[in-house]
Amino acid sequence: MNLTNKRILLFAPSFFGYEKSIQSRLKEMGAAVDFFDERPSNNLLVKLLIRFKRRSVEFIINRYYHKVLTVILDERYDYVIVINIEAMPYDFLTKLRAINIKAKFILYMWDSIAYKPKIPQYVTIFDSVFSFDKDDCKMYSNMKFRPLFFLNEYADIADKRDYTYDVSFVGTAHTDRFSIIQKLLAMLTARGMSVYTYFYMQNRRVYLLYKFTNPKFKESKMKNFHYRALSHETILEIIASSRIVIDIQGPNQKGLTIRTIEMLGAKRKLITTNQQIKEYDFYNPSNILVIDRENPQIPQDFLDTDYTPIDKNIYNKYSIDTWIEEITQ
Repeated sequence: MNLTNKRILLFAPSFFGYEKSIQSRLKEMGAAVDFFDERPSNNLLVKLLIRFKRRSVEFIINRYYHKVLTVILDERYDYVIVINIEAMPYDFLTKLRAINIKAKFILYMWDSIAYKPKIPQYVTIFDSVFSFDKDDCKMYSNMKFRPLFFLNEYADIADKRDYTYDVSFVGTAHTDRFSIIQKLLAMLTARGMSVYTYFYMQNRRVYLLYKFTNPKFKESKMKNFHYRALSHETILEIIASSRIVIDIQGPNQKGLTIRTIEMLGAKRKLITTNQQIKEYDFYNPSNILVIDRENPQIPQDFLDTDYTPIDKNIYNKYSIDTWIEEITQ
């Protein structure tokens, strides 16, 4: 993909460094990129208020986007790419559109509309709208289905087979994720498997909230969790050292998580609760075990067998380069 001399305005939320990787790859393809965080702050409280009590932070949002508009007012872009829109005000978007009449406006959602119900009002402003969620695309005729992508560094570890762990999990502890993985851990350790887990919790107050409001955390203890997020580089090292990776999506999420696609790129076997993965072209039961949330079971032969390589064309389809090519064409 050649984006030489193209000017791109990119808005994306902070998400484990993915926003930086997208920006870097666009630049490597020849584009000049101006990047802004889609949210005015990544403070946990502000993020929660944006989602659930937006009016209480409306002033903060409007002030932030007013500053953004002042910075880019005299710039003209070929592409305006917005990822996972949530905080961006509607009137900011319409002003931006009026200023950049020749630009192609692109929206990509890596959250389901179930988590962001106000998204439909934004859809008509964009020239192209993509979502990782098949069900959302069925609901909106102008929304195109495009799964997530893996970064090049996952392809770089694909052929590494120096394993430290049989199975690993790294991720935020939420909803029923902790309780499901605890059941899996009991099975795996009983079979002599080497297992690594890192349950991340935003802070101890969030843990206490879960502890007393979510029955799935009833048996948990504060020491079960880590309150510092691992760096992208550290997570990559853990995955490189793992033969099988566990991923549990949120109960309301139908689209495939980023971790699922990362495992495709890293050529690692996957244990997941997402039944929809069976509909994807890369699905192979030798590589991907789909378990029941309520009664998870792990056949021994899945643990004993190695990863089976998939078709190269299917593999490349989920790379960041193909993702960029599809959304900008």
